[in-house]
Amino acid sequence: MNTILPWHNVLWQKIMQRWQKNCLPHALLLCGPTGMGKGVFAQCLAEALLCETPLKTGEESGSACGHCKPCHLLQAKTHPDLLQIQPADVGKQISIDQIRHLIQFCVLTAHYGRYQIIIIKPAEAMNRNASNSLLKLLEEPPPKTLIMLVSHQPMALMATIRSRCQRLDFTRSESAVAQTWLHNQLNNSPTYDIRLLLNLSSQAPFAALALANDMTKRRELFDSLAALSSGKNDPVHIAEGWSQLEVVPILQWMLSGTRDMIRYAMTAQTHYLVNHDYQEMLQRFARQFDLHSLFKLLDLQTEAYQLVTSKANVKAQGLLESIAIAWFKSAIRRRK
Repeated sequence: MNTILPWHNVLWQKIMQRWQKNCLPHALLLCGPTGMGKGVFAQCLAEALLCETPLKTGEESGSACGHCKPCHLLQAKTHPDLLQIQPADVGKQISIDQIRHLIQFCVLTAHYGRYQIIIIKPAEAMNRNASNSLLKLLEEPPPKTLIMLVSHQPMALMATIRSRCQRLDFTRSESAVAQTWLHNQLNNSPTYDIRLLLNLSSQAPFAALALANDMTKRRELFDSLAALSSGKNDPVHIAEGWSQLEVVPILQWMLSGTRDMIRYAMTAQTHYLVNHDYQEMLQRFARQFDLHSLFKLLDLQTEAYQLVTSKANVKAQGLLESIAIAWFKSAIRRRK
């Protein structure tokens, strides 16, 4: 069974109080940054509502016991009263046929006389027809049914869907709690800079944990930026190397580094810098580029990131080449 994540405790207690008062809504919108564990929370809540003997005491009060028959079915992923809706493949949409299946599921009587629960994630993956079909169900929800929409981009959902759900916001986790959890996940290894991982991940613990395995790629990026700044490396060749490293995180790290350069250029202060392990390099870059060029680079990187993450049919190589060439030209212009 899933366990309540430590930074979810406050939200968990609130939702448990509502359940005990028989005041649960028919639809919840769980929203917040990627890596906050929203899907884990949704699964924990589903398990609690379907369990026959939920726990009575402790911080995890209300969570599933893990021993009853419904819990065994949940562990085997065969519980008939829980339906998970997600894209068939990464980057694909949730289709209207999937939502029609959801509606048929809701027509049935709960097998164990408790809740029928649907988890849709990521909810913003629903296409227009699927969203309209779900809206009809949200307008007239069946009794003892809970629909949970897990979303990293809630504003991408139809306003009418958002208005029919009660919202749970998963905001930045408390720093000390997140650091302790991440230390434990990484076996308390001194190899990792926990504060850096969380800062780079907007304090989202799961995103920080994933980033721990990508720090070598990040180092390659900063090394290549230093090479570009020397004016001796071919920007097209550098961009080709970037495209081999996974485009989305590369652009995220570029944006973070450029914002740090702008912060330093405008304040001459270092305690605001997120990438503190590359502090000296970023200070040098900030002095090497004029502020106008830095903002142009930031705009170019932001546009590229938005295009790549929107799943638009764009060639990432061309976007990366544009950034590398702009960086190279700005560095050369400043030295002249």
